Amino acid sequence: MTQFGYRTLGFGSGGGPAFGMTATGGTETIDGDYKIHTFTASDDFVVSALGTDATYGDKVEYLVVGAGGGGGATHAGAGGAGGYRHNSAYDMTVTATTYAVVIGAKVALSSSGGASSAFSISSAGGGKGGSEAAGSAGGSGGGGSSHSSAHPGGAGNTPSTSPSQGNAGGPATSSSGNYGGGGGGGAGGVGGSGTSSVGGVGGDGSANDIHGSSRIYSAGGGGHAHGGGEAAGGSSDVGGSAVSVTTGGCNVATNYGCGGGGGLSGVIDGFTASGNSSQGVVLVRYKVK
Repeated sequence: MTQFGYRTLGFGSGGGPAFGMTATGGTETIDGDYKIHTFTASDDFVVSALGTDATYGDKVEYLVVGAGGGGGATHAGAGGAGGYRHNSAYDMTVTATTYAVVIGAKVALSSSGGASSAFSISSAGGGKGGSEAAGSAGGSGGGGSSHSSAHPGGAGNTPSTSPSQGNAGGPATSSSGNYGGGGGGGAGGVGGSGTSSVGGVGGDGSANDIHGSSRIYSAGGGGHAHGGGEAAGGSSDVGGSAVSVTTGGCNVATNYGCGGGGGLSGVIDGFTASGNSSQGVVLVRYKVK
């Protein structure tokens, strides 16, 4: 409440508990009536006091995103997106205690991403893209690779969660010309199939405004074809897009949970971040007034 132009925050003489909870951890920002904690490194979310509001005083919204998987290194499939788990209904009840937050680490070529977790909610890292092999399973699966034979993409939603945390990677194709690796799966869709001339597109990410403005999370990387042909919408540092897979939309330097692009013998012509994924992230939002 407000008294004589000053908001009573629940401490000091005569002050009652605040409307919303009091907590610390990560990078803290305000969006209107809400407070957001953004964790880009492992830390603690510390709830020191619950609020008095019957609906929102002990409830949080969360987004837990695993790190993307790295692209494969040879005739390669792309990395799958990190697992994506979100509760938009404020159905998570917390208590006045300390919650450990773990952030999945980004990876380079031929490695699966690290898992992120908070509130006993775990989002798996993305599966790695195949290097003359099948893509690996993960939050979203890595794309399959192709050389003498085609290989399938890795399974998504591994381990299984409900709702699903991700989608499968795309399969590769085998050809006497360009061997197209599959795109990595994304939170919003499966990875595209490779063709004889181009790699498969990255699976769509998911747009989410928990931070206060819409951002794209957990997009799959784009596959690569032998002799050229990076996938539209996905290359060494751009995953698929929640809007259009032809325009990218999830740069691993500025977004979270994105799979790395597939490589050709460990590189993608013209790109210096070949195969790199992006790290995970955890966001916590709650009503404070």
